[in-house]
Amino acid sequence: MTGVGGEVGLERELDVLVPAYAHPLADPAAWQRLVTLAPSLRAVIVNVHNGPGETEDAAYPDVLKALQEAGVRTVGYVDTDYGRRPVGEVVADVEAWLARYDVRGVFLDQVASGLDLLDQYSDITVAARARGADYVVLNPGAVPHPGYLDLANVTITFEGPWRDYRKLTEPEWVRTLPPARFAHLVHEVPDAEALGAAFRRARRHHVRTFYATTGGGTNPWSVIPPELVELLSDGSS
Repeated sequence: MTGVGGEVGLERELDVLVPAYAHPLADPAAWQRLVTLAPSLRAVIVNVHNGPGETEDAAYPDVLKALQEAGVRTVGYVDTDYGRRPVGEVVADVEAWLARYDVRGVFLDQVASGLDLLDQYSDITVAARARGADYVVLNPGAVPHPGYLDLANVTITFEGPWRDYRKLTEPEWVRTLPPARFAHLVHEVPDAEALGAAFRRARRHHVRTFYATTGGGTNPWSVIPPELVELLSDGSS
């Protein structure tokens, strides 16, 4: 059952969840930008190489320490391949993040959304928390079975381009839960003006956490727009 669209409803305050997929040596300014944005950030998702990588990347400890000193939560990227990846491999990535980079949370990507795999994801999240990941973000990229919301601190119920976000509607049941349980991620926003429009639209959805980028292509999350600093600092979002 679909509910009201993004143009209807009360505006709400937002915080920001940033997928920081730019390598620190390739775009050091982007990582400094995140420190500047610290008061607005709910968390930063760190992705060394589609996960923690095979070995520690020496470029990351210093930038992660700077974020942590600024009071920013960092979570490590772990691909679950919509339930096709063995649970043991997923948990091994969680352990690698915790051991190498001192992150205290995980971002589980490409999460399934159906009831048939809910128990599998329950096992993964329980194992992650047992190993010290005290903050879990799930990314099915769409609204999943309601049971998934019980597993995570935050669930991403939209990931996609701006052209699709402009048409987004939400099931009525999401409004029975706090907006802090939900996040939306939007890419391919055409320019700075549309970036502001994206944040304003998000404030009218049942969501507390949001991020939008002008990035596109195969890795849109490698772009952390400079315009975010002014947008978030002046309250126009």
